[in-house]
Amino acid sequence: MINMQKNKETEKNHKKTSSKTIFFQHFICILINITKTKGNALMGKLVEGLWDCPFCNNKRIRAGQKTCPNCGHPQDESTKFYMPDTVEYVPEEKAAKISRNPDWQCSFCGSLNSDNLYSCENCGATKEDSERNYFEMRQQEEEKKRKKEEQKAAFRGKVKKEAPKKKEKVKKSLIKRVLLFFGIIAAIIFGMIACFAPTVKNVTIDDFDWERTIDIEEIVTHNESDWSLPDGARLQHTKNEIKTYKDDVLDHYETVTETKTRSVIDHYEEYSSYKDLGNGYFEEQTESVPVYTTETYTEDVQKPVYRQEPVYATKYYYEIDRWTVVDTAKSSGHDQNPSWPEPKLKDGQRTGDENEHYFVTATYQKKKDKTETEKYEMAFSEWKELKKGEEIELKIDVDGFAEINKD
Repeated sequence: MINMQKNKETEKNHKKTSSKTIFFQHFICILINITKTKGNALMGKLVEGLWDCPFCNNKRIRAGQKTCPNCGHPQDESTKFYMPDTVEYVPEEKAAKISRNPDWQCSFCGSLNSDNLYSCENCGATKEDSERNYFEMRQQEEEKKRKKEEQKAAFRGKVKKEAPKKKEKVKKSLIKRVLLFFGIIAAIIFGMIACFAPTVKNVTIDDFDWERTIDIEEIVTHNESDWSLPDGARLQHTKNEIKTYKDDVLDHYETVTETKTRSVIDHYEEYSSYKDLGNGYFEEQTESVPVYTTETYTEDVQKPVYRQEPVYATKYYYEIDRWTVVDTAKSSGHDQNPSWPEPKLKDGQRTGDENEHYFVTATYQKKKDKTETEKYEMAFSEWKELKKGEEIELKIDVDGFAEINKD
């Protein structure tokens, strides 16, 4: 009796355990399905690519077809997948079974195989022996191609780079313009130099002039003002006056309404790109890109207002005695015998600066049948050596000062 009760309890417990196990299994299956669904939702749609057979030149073969339908050659290191002209998506059910990993290349026969295959479809070699996938294969093949091109270029000596004729014409036209520009600049510079360069004239000396002066000075009292009192000055009075101004003294702030612009998001646009998976398929990747528009708005800003603030200082008003020119003694003549004047000084006077000027009047041939007479100032050392009627070359600067040409 006791054994029967135990058996019933055991059977009852077994049924409970079985029910829990079945429920748990169902729950795990649901989670797996949800995970798969989410995973598929995160992955983009697939587009089957194309490839060209390099052996029979058959073009635009569907990437899912691993061998050429024309010659039977398999996809190998020369295979390069590309997008079709018209995008057609692989059905979702079929896309779910396609690996998102790149194909692997068989190390023995060189053919490409899907990532979910563990042995080569062409020769039966295992995936473990594979040394590279599609992307590694393409990178190495491109590197080989690049090196081959470099060797060809080195063998030929150099790569000739022929610019288009149109570009050559534009280049020549640009050079001409540059040369013309520099030519104009050079002409202007030479013209300016010619204007200021001394002129050489073959002249005949007609006459001489000279003038000598001596300043006569005496002490004169001057009324002046300054921000400091000089030595010897007799102060009359002072004033507190404006000496300068400060322009950057902040007075106050004022509210100003300014119109400004800013970029704001107007809407989003969807852009699709296609990622090469390296297995003959391309995965669509969609990106939302914001499109901006310019918005005008007003904003109240506080702007500083500055004022000019006077800076005061003491100004001195004074009398001061200074030697001042009150007269000038002068002597002149039309010969080559200059002499200094003899100033008549009064009490308290003295002589100041002495000045002397020497001139020649000369005639030169301006045109074939026309002459012109001009007056030039010269240094005393050369002026005194000249003689009336003498023909000589003079170098004359723009100020009319002449010297004997010794070049």
